[in-house]
Amino acid sequence: MKKFFIVCIVCAICRFTAVSAQSLKKATAVQEKSMIAVINSTAASIRTIQCGFVQTKSLSFLSGKMTSYGSMNYNNRGKLRWEYTSPYKYTFIINGDKVYTKSAKKTNTIDIRSSRLFQGIAQVMINSITGKSISSNKDFTVDMYTSGNEWIAYLTPMKKDMKKLFKSIRLHFDYSRGIVSSVDMIEKNGDTTEITLTGVKTNVNLNEKIFSIN
Repeated sequence: MKKFFIVCIVCAICRFTAVSAQSLKKATAVQEKSMIAVINSTAASIRTIQCGFVQTKSLSFLSGKMTSYGSMNYNNRGKLRWEYTSPYKYTFIINGDKVYTKSAKKTNTIDIRSSRLFQGIAQVMINSITGKSISSNKDFTVDMYTSGNEWIAYLTPMKKDMKKLFKSIRLHFDYSRGIVSSVDMIEKNGDTTEITLTGVKTNVNLNEKIFSIN
């Protein structure tokens, strides 16, 4: 059961986008410092995020891809609602120390305090959405790049538990706003998931009820 929950959370934060090596340019030390300062300042100013998403899952052992759609709501008190609306309905919610999941057939609750791995994944998920992961120098090594109108942070896990799941995480930022536009991940087993955030709104009022299972 725990493995199932872990897979669900991992799938929800992963996006792999093939970026041409020719389009990438490694940031200088001065540029990297400036980029991280802008991202951190923006992340600190965000109370809430509301957006849609498009997710494409690629499995290493299959040639086809699976695409799904949904919505995301976040507030800076450690709450996140990730809801798939098409082609299936599935919701999971991070609310403090609890993770709630709901499918068409059942609802589950797990206390993430029972597992350091769950705690780590929940934190990675929230920090990836807000961009705070680039400051988690105890968890990742970070390299900054530029590509067109994007800043891209390459995060390599340092902790043993995270290394078992992820090869790397890439955060794409819209440099004009300093916010995350997509999160990329290559999983340890070679699977990839592509999620693009759409219609991103920040600091909108969110009803607290959405962070509980009805």
